[in-house]
Amino acid sequence: MKKIFVLCGVLALIACNEVPQNNITVSSPNNPVRVVKMKKDASKLMTQARFWALIEQSNKGENLTKILRDLSDDEIFGYYYWWRHFNAISYKQDLWAVAYVVMGGCSDDCFDYFRFWLVAQGRKTFENAMNHADSLSDVFAHIKDGDYPESEDLNYVPVAIIDQRYGESAFDKMLDNQYEVGISYPELVFLWDEDNPNSIRKICPNTFDKWWGNSKF
Repeated sequence: MKKIFVLCGVLALIACNEVPQNNITVSSPNNPVRVVKMKKDASKLMTQARFWALIEQSNKGENLTKILRDLSDDEIFGYYYWWRHFNAISYKQDLWAVAYVVMGGCSDDCFDYFRFWLVAQGRKTFENAMNHADSLSDVFAHIKDGDYPESEDLNYVPVAIIDQRYGESAFDKMLDNQYEVGISYPELVFLWDEDNPNSIRKICPNTFDKWWGNSKF
């Protein structure tokens, strides 16, 4: 009876405090008991349509924490996959030129934050920009004074939610052990030079003419 109570206590402790695991136990003649870690393909845990619906509900990211907090672990990692995916495919030299113009310069980190902002604008704006980066010229005009077309904090929302549920570094542990989020970035070939404004204008003439040297951002 004492052993049963001890076992129940251990199981309760695990249920309350331990990061969820996704393991299976297998056996073979040479290795009777073996634990195998099985990772879930995060791309299968949420559809693109569902991802964009959540972005739309978030009001350009303002309510993203509230929206994602009600999701299951699987859904959050599914969301994270598509978030990473769309940030990766928007790693384009023409979008970087647009960001460089409107913000008067754009470092590697700044371009990351710019793409976070771009995804948060919603599917229509994102897809228009992917097809024609210069289409963002008019979008910038609707940004409130004092704001910038960059949103660094949005990248950390899924991490913060999982860490709040299970403890510090829980997101990283679950990403390492339970979820597969394989994303690769393309190699960029720049068709513009920051020291040659005319080369930038060729990439995004509307943005250049309207925002080069602007005082809004």
